[in-house]
Amino acid sequence: MSHASLHQSLKTEEVATGAVDGLNVKLVRLQDGKEDIRFSLHAYVSTWISAGFQLGDFLELAGFEKGRCAFFPGGECYARQVSGDFNLGAFTDAGGRAYQELRGAETHLQRCGIFLDRPSARTRRGYAGARGDGHTSPKQTSMKQAEDDNFQFAFTWLEGGQDKGWATHYRPKQDPSAELMAAFNYLDFNQFGQCPEFDFDPCYWHFVSFEGGRNHFESNAGFAHQSFDAHAEHFSPALEQLLEVHRLLRPFGMSFLRMAEVPLPRPAPASPARPAVATAPRLTPAVIAALMDQQFDVAVSFAGPQRDLAQAFSDRVKAVGLEVFYDNYYPAQLWGTDLPVVLDTIYRKNSKYCAIFISGEYNKRMWTNHERKSAQARALEERGNTYILPIKVEDVELPGLAPTIGYVSLKDYTIEQIADLFIERVKG
Repeated sequence: MSHASLHQSLKTEEVATGAVDGLNVKLVRLQDGKEDIRFSLHAYVSTWISAGFQLGDFLELAGFEKGRCAFFPGGECYARQVSGDFNLGAFTDAGGRAYQELRGAETHLQRCGIFLDRPSARTRRGYAGARGDGHTSPKQTSMKQAEDDNFQFAFTWLEGGQDKGWATHYRPKQDPSAELMAAFNYLDFNQFGQCPEFDFDPCYWHFVSFEGGRNHFESNAGFAHQSFDAHAEHFSPALEQLLEVHRLLRPFGMSFLRMAEVPLPRPAPASPARPAVATAPRLTPAVIAALMDQQFDVAVSFAGPQRDLAQAFSDRVKAVGLEVFYDNYYPAQLWGTDLPVVLDTIYRKNSKYCAIFISGEYNKRMWTNHERKSAQARALEERGNTYILPIKVEDVELPGLAPTIGYVSLKDYTIEQIADLFIERVKG
């Protein structure tokens, strides 16, 4: 629908208004007949910053179109069509938080030498000079590697043939979700099926062309090396914030990530040492909806190193007939779904309790932080009723969780005893 048609009709009515941090929004009802009714959302930006992502850039990423506007005195706004049950108040709050998350992601990515496209600039960022595949070159030099809790990074020099410059290679430590792959796509990263930097496993990569000078200090070599060195500290936080933007916008039918357009990386050919992966089970909307509607006695949240503990706890609780959300119980249902939306529903709405295995690793991981935020939002709604049940694996604090909240510790109990305590709480 064109921008102009979102403003004109035989009958218009301003249904609701809202404002947050330099952004004013209006929900408008448009009617051209008894049954011909539609709704449009209009946003007027009243503040600007000196550099970086503007509010207008953020709105365009969320699917708004800029143009002349009849509903704001400035004569110009961003608009898009929405549904009749659109919750303006919830969107105003979520949109303000999403914009701040995007600004934070931009700061982290710039430290890594990665610059986000700004729609207002009307240009594509790209990585100039990358005409090859980022791997094949007459001269290839592996320069250094790094890692964090979520990714391995490799830095290589390519010279000759089509390219001269540096390639940064990314290998997720866990199978990437559809959302993570869409984030890589949004960043204009490329995919390569057999990366020699990671024992010929698939990788994502981007390229920085060499820009020469009279000597090393006048080239962009220092920038390229500093950008790579920043990855271990800044790349995962940036991805976490990008996924948080997606999570905040998704309930309103908005997102800058396009899951359907992102193909899986092509895996290496199967061999006797590495058998081919079985075909994914077929998912239907009914299967996914059933998971979204299911009610659980407990949702289990944990970091990868605590999987054995989470498995033991879940198996013992499930054995007595209680409903447990533990990811390994639902591989088919979770495969290919919009994980931020599904997990938020489970951890914030569909469970009586949330058992969190608290550890140093838990605080560092992207997905555990998503689960924690959803659980804490539910805990606030409970207004004093117990929802989060902390299980201390290590003596660390969880952000946003008061240290005075009662917990059980693996120093004092076995995992089986902790499971029995939970069973007693629910069934007792």
